[in-house]
Amino acid sequence: MKSAYNLLWVYNLAVIKEAKRWAKHSFITEDQRSFIDEAYKVPFYHPNIIIRLLLFVAALVAISGVTGLLTLMVLQVGQTGIAILCILYGIASLVALEKIFIVKNHYKSGVTEAILYHSCGFIIGGVAGLVDFDNTQLILLACLLVFTFAAIRYLDLITTALATASLAAIVFYNCFEAGGIFKQVIPFVFILIFTAIYFITKRLQQRMELNVWHYNLLIVETICLLLVYLSGNYLVVRELSVNLMDLSLEEGADIPFAYLFYFFTIIIPLSFLYFGVNRRDIVLLRVSLLVLAFSVFTFKYYYSLGHTEITLTVSGIILVGIAILLMRYLKVIRAGFTCENLMASKWGAMNVEALLISQTMGGNQPGNINTDTGGGGDSGGGGASTSF
Repeated sequence: MKSAYNLLWVYNLAVIKEAKRWAKHSFITEDQRSFIDEAYKVPFYHPNIIIRLLLFVAALVAISGVTGLLTLMVLQVGQTGIAILCILYGIASLVALEKIFIVKNHYKSGVTEAILYHSCGFIIGGVAGLVDFDNTQLILLACLLVFTFAAIRYLDLITTALATASLAAIVFYNCFEAGGIFKQVIPFVFILIFTAIYFITKRLQQRMELNVWHYNLLIVETICLLLVYLSGNYLVVRELSVNLMDLSLEEGADIPFAYLFYFFTIIIPLSFLYFGVNRRDIVLLRVSLLVLAFSVFTFKYYYSLGHTEITLTVSGIILVGIAILLMRYLKVIRAGFTCENLMASKWGAMNVEALLISQTMGGNQPGNINTDTGGGGDSGGGGASTSF
């Protein structure tokens, strides 16, 4: 499936944003940044985050008004008719998004997101209405398909997260409905499935032609890591077993495989931390810190030493001490790590540094990029080439 946007322009926009970040930290001069801006002109309308939020709200208000008027015209067609019209209205909104706004070079302008989420909601709501909101499996499948389409076609990060969550919900629902042993092995099924998806995602990130979906893959990668951890976390498994599976625990009793989940609660965060440091994987490293904190909370929740205020104070002193020692140790670069803020790094950065260096040092020119027309624009853009 192709993106609705001109991929060459998306690529150019990523280069310009990275050039601004480099110039901000004096890695390149303002003259070099100006040269890059001139060489990689982008006709997209892509305002700053504040303007985008305002346009998003304004667009939602306008769309709600139109939807309200249309609703008054079809109230008498019955539930099935309304459900079908909702699906058709959602599809028509997607067509309008592409033919009216994207063709006018709107790129994540706030208006595009408002129409996109509005469309997804109506399509999924229409499918749910057709089955009288009584077929969870079909509704979840509709969510997965619609959100996946939106994520790939429009490079949207929120629908990427929702698509991944829909897949998790489908796995959980099917295992839960199967009952018996399948309910007991839900955590292990989650660990196996989302570990596999994580490694598939990491392989996809190495493919240059998919770099335009880099941040989408990054979202999937992060959610997979969190799901793998939560699937093995003792607190999560215990509370879900009690509340969703009607597991009755006597005083002093424990869940099945309790010691295995104790082990997972400890070993998974430590594994994330080890491989994050060893492979210099910033996503793995940051997720490891989050889940380590939750592991501490898990054990604290069930095994308290009393005097919470003393525990928190001592813990804070220890953490501050560790932070100071690490900052002193990493004053110089050690094994690729340093405490110095060389650049305001994002959660995971796109690999455009080599391109910027080549441009500012007089290497390849932008005209060398393949200009076959992409899915969304009509003035060239076959996506990221091998020089991305």
